[in-house]
Amino acid sequence: MSYARVARQRPHARFLGRNGVTESTNLTERYRRLLAWYPRDHREHHGEEMLGVLLAGAGERTRPSLGETADLIRGALRAHLRRMVDADGGIDHQDVFAIVSLVGPLVLLAGAAPLLDGLAGVLQSGSPLSWHRAVEDTPHAVVWGIWIVVAVLSMARLRRVAAAGAWLGTAGFLAIPPVGHTDFLDSVVPDTGWMLLGALVATALTWSPGPARGWQLVGGRIILLAGAIVTSVALVMKTYGTYGVFSLPADRVLSGPAHLVVWGLALAWLVAGAVAAGGGRTREARRAALVLGVPVLVSVLMLLLPRHAHLLLVATVCYTVPLAVLLGLGGLPRRVA
Repeated sequence: MSYARVARQRPHARFLGRNGVTESTNLTERYRRLLAWYPRDHREHHGEEMLGVLLAGAGERTRPSLGETADLIRGALRAHLRRMVDADGGIDHQDVFAIVSLVGPLVLLAGAAPLLDGLAGVLQSGSPLSWHRAVEDTPHAVVWGIWIVVAVLSMARLRRVAAAGAWLGTAGFLAIPPVGHTDFLDSVVPDTGWMLLGALVATALTWSPGPARGWQLVGGRIILLAGAIVTSVALVMKTYGTYGVFSLPADRVLSGPAHLVVWGLALAWLVAGAVAAGGGRTREARRAALVLGVPVLVSVLMLLLPRHAHLLLVATVCYTVPLAVLLGLGGLPRRVA
């Protein structure tokens, strides 16, 4: 039943005002404009009932009272806030993780861009020095190679094997320092965003319906994410010569306004791609995009922190803040069902 039909059934619907327009119709439209402040799904389930109650209690008034207006706007803001922090329990986190399990490995492939670029440089130069540097970077190559395999397995909807690979890839970030004979924090901190997203992807592949359900929710829109990743990588690689700017951007980004603009555009492309791939029309898709944006959030945090902050402080902030944001905004379940 439509709003207009509800209005026509009210006793005061035939009271005529100026120019032959019913005052009831004007009142209905005013109420509808106020109800438009509420979330769409709330209007779909309760809008007609709320409108009927408001019209029934309006008497001969031709416009909502100030008290009604304030109550409706306050209720709408409260409904939006509850949805923002997932206080109403209206998010299916299984679907959130299903989207992450499919799309997340593709986002992680952006982190492999420096490796692929380095390998291309080695093949082009063929010099012994280049090959020596490539051998030194073997631990990173192995880790990113694992994530490339995980992305392929996820696209093929092989959830269990992909989950095992995702946990192995996440652990691989921690294994790089001892294998590569580098300082732990110096090696791990630049990969904070990717490591955190890797752990979330591994969790999603393990405890969700997996990529098969993700395909049902996302479908062909995943191509939009692939295009966004390619664009983002191309912007940064052309400007900085490496995609590592997303890991520890301060030194490069602050080198000039033009670089800062490019860095911001590259981040924006990744976020837009994640939102477009998820569809963005459902609460689950928006929460999945929030999870997939973890590397972006980490990159921004690293830029905001003091340039010479201790790496332990950087790591603490860049791990705890994203997790707190995801928990606070409903990107992660607060309890296990």
